[in-house]
Amino acid sequence: MKGISLRPVHLFRWLLIFGAIITFTIWYIHRLNTANGTLSMQQKVTKASLETKGVDFYLDGKKLRLLSGSIHYFRVVPEHWRDRLQKMKAAGLNTITTYVPWNAHEPSRGTYHFKGILDLVAFLNICKEVGLHVILRPGPYICGEWEFGGLPSWLLREDEMEIRSPYPTYIDAMEKYFDELIPKVEYLQYGYGGPIIAVQVENEYGSFGRSKNYLQQVKEALTSRGIVELLVSSENGKIPMKNGFMQDVLMTANFQENADRHFDDLIRVQGADKPLMVMEFWSGWFDHWGEKHHIYSATGFATLVEDVLKRGASINLYMFHGGTNFGFMNGANFQNQPQKKHIYIPTVTSYDYDAPIGEDGDVTKKFLKIRELLQKYAPDETKNIPPVPDNLSKKAYGKVEITQYMTLDTLLEINGKPIADPEPLCMEKLPINGNSGQGYGFILYRTKTSKNPTQLKLANPPHDRAQVFLNSNAEGVLQRIHDTSETILEMTSGKEGENIIEILVENQGRVNYGNDIRIERKGIIGDVFLNGIKAEQWEMFPLEFKKSYLEAVTNSAKWFEMPSHEKRPGLYRGTLEIKSGPVSDTYLDMSDWVKGVIFVNGFNLGRYWNVGPQKTYYLPGPLLKVGKNEIVIFELHQNADSLKFTNKPDLGDTVHVRNDEDIDSAL
Repeated sequence: MKGISLRPVHLFRWLLIFGAIITFTIWYIHRLNTANGTLSMQQKVTKASLETKGVDFYLDGKKLRLLSGSIHYFRVVPEHWRDRLQKMKAAGLNTITTYVPWNAHEPSRGTYHFKGILDLVAFLNICKEVGLHVILRPGPYICGEWEFGGLPSWLLREDEMEIRSPYPTYIDAMEKYFDELIPKVEYLQYGYGGPIIAVQVENEYGSFGRSKNYLQQVKEALTSRGIVELLVSSENGKIPMKNGFMQDVLMTANFQENADRHFDDLIRVQGADKPLMVMEFWSGWFDHWGEKHHIYSATGFATLVEDVLKRGASINLYMFHGGTNFGFMNGANFQNQPQKKHIYIPTVTSYDYDAPIGEDGDVTKKFLKIRELLQKYAPDETKNIPPVPDNLSKKAYGKVEITQYMTLDTLLEINGKPIADPEPLCMEKLPINGNSGQGYGFILYRTKTSKNPTQLKLANPPHDRAQVFLNSNAEGVLQRIHDTSETILEMTSGKEGENIIEILVENQGRVNYGNDIRIERKGIIGDVFLNGIKAEQWEMFPLEFKKSYLEAVTNSAKWFEMPSHEKRPGLYRGTLEIKSGPVSDTYLDMSDWVKGVIFVNGFNLGRYWNVGPQKTYYLPGPLLKVGKNEIVIFELHQNADSLKFTNKPDLGDTVHVRNDEDIDSAL
């Protein structure tokens, strides 16, 4: 058999082909790894790309003023990310900031979610494609009017837990979370070709505590896992600035008015040889249920922004686009009032914030004012800004009839076997979700008594709103308003013999700011007394409305045709049929309903409540489809016969907001 030989020219061709294959393979792996937030073959970066030299920032050797705006990827459907970011670029911004919510990414201990609306890597890659730098704010605490300030509820399962502290169990949980998070963003730092130019350490810590040890541990948790870009902090007042100051971390300020006073406070803490930046220049404000919708006029706001720009400072407009508190993830606050301290007030579903880009993505007068100002005071940074994209279409889909309903008893049956215990357990103590407890939603407590119960008394106000039923009859509502509010309810539906008492408690959102977040366990807190006697032997049904549960509900054969004669909470279903595309954004008008939750094609759109101010609920078009769309309403009180879809938002009557108070330490 003859040996095989190759002519030199053939050998050269094969070498070229082989070389091309190797080159393509290396390029493809590089591209794939970059898209996934990893870059294993590249040399480690050890120095921050964004530098501070005197009072200026420098990037790639060039002076840079940061013109930034806040957008939270988890408050915007992914299909709209690019639209919002392109509008921010067209406003003249060169940077965006975003929080990273720990509780959304790790809803139960050791279970991580980074897909869909939580695909942080995809979001950051779009930022880079649009041409925007990123200041990443990974917490672990974020505030942000977000449930529990972004902390996972399962931390509260431990009675001795000390959040935002050097407490070992807390630090261990934080580090395990960062073990998952930081590798996803490490190679998206600017030094590796990514958009991240700075990373924030904690958030507004100085208004909560004074532990330098804790701050150092958070800082080291970031840097030891590969964060090399500029570290920053943000504080909202001169006392918090002193409490939260760290060496080698650039401090920034949060405020809305009197820029010079706040910047002077900042200089007194960290010196005059550092760049000045406002990390949260509040463009408007958020709303609580029962209040009016907060606004700040475009003209007045532009004057305040101009004060910052005249000072030569960098600015981040919080929010530039607010988005929506989808699901059960709205936060809450305590509001101190004379003689009635600690008034509990949950935040509404809309996070419009009266921002330059509205909740629905529309540009506003405030947007145009900001664009004009940035071009005037930062001509170098804004000389090549693109034109403003068109607003996305909105459509009024009209009326949808409610055709079916499901009883609360059926919901409990689908939910499965109840949890039994001698005592009523708070949500966080339930033995579910891998012993992480219940994070969100509702919980129904059930007990029985052989005597006619005429009075129910709770040892503490419910966390947060309790509907009481006696023998399936509605007896009333107990609400958490302040520390000693509403714990006694007189009942009239009792009888001789066996009586069934049910208490449906809604977690309306954990407080997200201040020292009061330490007590944010949900459900019944403490004992329950019937006619002065402690009630024992409880059944508990956690109603979390997770995707798998909603699928079981949707596919159940136990839907009944309307009309409903229910006097208890229940589900109500209608179908929105869209005969042809394209599918547009719309708004769901819930003014004929009382209180509950909206589900669209299995997606939890959020809460509604007729106490206002919000009357319509933004429904992004990507949640809909051509054909039949299932709309399910969990109504707690009285249903309406139909739903209305409109093309205009109504966030309620307005009130002008002012925020010019230093926030003293709550210690």
